[in-house]
Amino acid sequence: MYDVIIVGGSAAGLSAALVLGRFRRRVLICDHQKPRNAPAQAAHNFFTRDGTPPAELLQIGREQLRPYSTVQYQTAEVVSLKPITGGFDVQTAAGAILQSRRVLLATGVRDELPAIPGLAAYWGKGGVHHCPYCHGWEVRDQKIVIVGNGDVVYHLAALLSALSADISACLRGDPPPTAEQQSKLQQMGVTVYDTGIEAIAGDSGHVRGVRLGDGRLLPCQAIFVGTKPQPHSSLAHEIGCEFDDRGYVKVDELGRTSVPNVYAAGDMVTPFHQLVMAAASGTAAGSGVNMDIVFPEADRNR
Repeated sequence: MYDVIIVGGSAAGLSAALVLGRFRRRVLICDHQKPRNAPAQAAHNFFTRDGTPPAELLQIGREQLRPYSTVQYQTAEVVSLKPITGGFDVQTAAGAILQSRRVLLATGVRDELPAIPGLAAYWGKGGVHHCPYCHGWEVRDQKIVIVGNGDVVYHLAALLSALSADISACLRGDPPPTAEQQSKLQQMGVTVYDTGIEAIAGDSGHVRGVRLGDGRLLPCQAIFVGTKPQPHSSLAHEIGCEFDDRGYVKVDELGRTSVPNVYAAGDMVTPFHQLVMAAASGTAAGSGVNMDIVFPEADRNR
């Protein structure tokens, strides 16, 4: 029986495994190798690794676990968790039943894109982005179009205005901008279009503009769009974890969920979706698992 099975092998899961490996805990990482940031060309705001391709970061992480012989990595998708005496049965899509005293969920989220023809073709590598912190610098001084509802447009425009003086916005969905948001967008020099969107236009693998509902082409070199992060996995729901009103798993400062011996980390526990923060969350959760092994609840409460 493993001390802990970590479900998810990206920044959070690998960071947790590193902490636990250094304490000789028996760890199995189960990863389906479908990371959210796979379309991105580079990861940013990661201390000492700014601009590194995401796949390369994960490869470095896996390689740095090799000295820790108690940590194993398996390409597998976990499909169910079942409480048993002293731990959990962890079932993979291939039908294997693994057993562990604890489970750390680091399954992350996926981006649900708006249903706009052509948008998905340019997602990540072709000029369509969602995070100014991750991709804003790379499109500085370019012609940018923001797509989203009033809140999304205002939020992204306020951030991106430090990087470009040529920003337009195409409204899509509710709520519309408030009077205050409209005033501030106007002060920022953002032109707002409310004609609907017919399609995203591009060539040679890169976005070239937004085809508006009235047929006009709004030229641009980059598009920022509001996405809907969705859980990669339903395991946290199925095992009975509590969620906050935004849909994120509730955890304490060491990654403990509301279910005993179930921990969570990474994008599934916070709206602040950056690799370095996911890694920090994984480190905290790994520390939480180790603390609970060393100091059981009875000892902690004395």
